[in-house]
Amino acid sequence: MRLSYTALSSYENCPLSYRFQYVDGLEVEPTPYLSFGRSMHAALEWLYGRSTPEPPTLEGLLSFLDSCWSREGYSSQEEERSFREHGREVLTRFYYKNVDDFRLPIAVEERFELDMGGFILSGVMDRVDCNPDGTYEIIDYKTSRRLPELSRLREDLQLPIYQLACREIWGITPSKLSFYYLVHNQRYSTRPRDESGLARVRERLETVAEAISHGDFHATPNRLCPWCSFQDVCPERVSAMGEGEAMRSRHAALLRRKEKLEKAIAELEEEMRRDEDEFEGCD
Repeated sequence: MRLSYTALSSYENCPLSYRFQYVDGLEVEPTPYLSFGRSMHAALEWLYGRSTPEPPTLEGLLSFLDSCWSREGYSSQEEERSFREHGREVLTRFYYKNVDDFRLPIAVEERFELDMGGFILSGVMDRVDCNPDGTYEIIDYKTSRRLPELSRLREDLQLPIYQLACREIWGITPSKLSFYYLVHNQRYSTRPRDESGLARVRERLETVAEAISHGDFHATPNRLCPWCSFQDVCPERVSAMGEGEAMRSRHAALLRRKEKLEKAIAELEEEMRRDEDEFEGCD
């Protein structure tokens, strides 16, 4: 079994949503917010993933954002243009706040896999800094428009998971764990977990892994339901529209997903055939 923070969070929010995505393999529809976040992460990876300690220009950063911009999920060109302009503004504020203290991190977009016994824990750390005093800081970028409650930040497992990864990969314990909220240009930092805290993290991970292995995928309605990618196939809609109507609705939704997947497969196969024909033509 493979678990990431995203998968863990998905299961804890709603086990049925986890099953739809990670077991059944149902497609997560692209959204403006997912594409925006992907684009911003790519631009910041370019900014800090350098071979020399001199920062690039702001113009270079904004030009790269344009080149790496993800266009999926936007309902119109106007909406996409609005998000792109917003992204340029966010990066501009970030650049001016951080350029004077620019230094190369020890890791950018660092992928890891940890053998946790009964499962593999994987993830990607956005950035790990070594400060001038020799201490280390893990930084994860967030592109949400709302700032979270501090109590929820302290309970979040993402940064403690990265703390575990730093210890396993490099044998270091960071002195600071930080979320950087890009839209607000604010950094929220917490202290690393002590050994008892890390033990509780492992316990939560093992609890989720055990529940998944036992096939516990019950639906858990929560505040995130309006943004769920699987509303169209969720059985909880029975209570809202009646059992017969809900079953027909779910059946129709699954057929639509099937048609989209078959279309994507056909397009890919046609592209593969064209490539094979071109290759044979070169011979």
